[in-house]
Amino acid sequence: MSIYEQCLASSGGADAPDMMLLVECVSNGNQQFTDNETSSIASGVDSFYLIFAGALVYFMQTGFAMLCAGSIRAKNVKNVILWNLLDSCGGGIAFWACGYAFAYGGDVEGGPKTFIGNTNFFLRNDDVQFEVWFFQFAFACALSSIVAGTIAERTKMAAYLCYSVFLVGFVYPVVAHAHWSYNGFLSNTAVDPLFGIGVIDL
Repeated sequence: MSIYEQCLASSGGADAPDMMLLVECVSNGNQQFTDNETSSIASGVDSFYLIFAGALVYFMQTGFAMLCAGSIRAKNVKNVILWNLLDSCGGGIAFWACGYAFAYGGDVEGGPKTFIGNTNFFLRNDDVQFEVWFFQFAFACALSSIVAGTIAERTKMAAYLCYSVFLVGFVYPVVAHAHWSYNGFLSNTAVDPLFGIGVIDL
């Protein structure tokens, strides 16, 4: 049933409708429909932008892999490429299990300042936005792969994987929570920020 038909039925029927009530009802119905559609479109555009931007950031992994491969001897290129792959795999597991929870878990606007997040472990809560998770995961993994070129040919793979998991699962989330969470103690959105300022870039 259309908005007009609903309003026609509520304003006295098709035989003798109250025109003022009918016009007001149609106007309100159209406004509500437009607001709902606009909200839905805005939400879709936001989700698309986060996924697209996260994919662009994630492609930095390939750039770091090529940079690392060009900086070392040919015999170690496969090893370094595998390191960059492990950044995504190990870092992804760490960020899924606890990194996102440490960074944004329990994020409540106007809440108390905290050192670290405390909910959303393993992305178990219903309020997790997966496109936001992917966007933050892409940054966390890009951060860990920056170091791969500086320690290429100098460390064992198991040690590098442990470093990557620790950086993505704990170090990055603690700093992200401090600056970008509503409850972070250095956040400019906190009720009582520590220094009264936020950060531009991590």
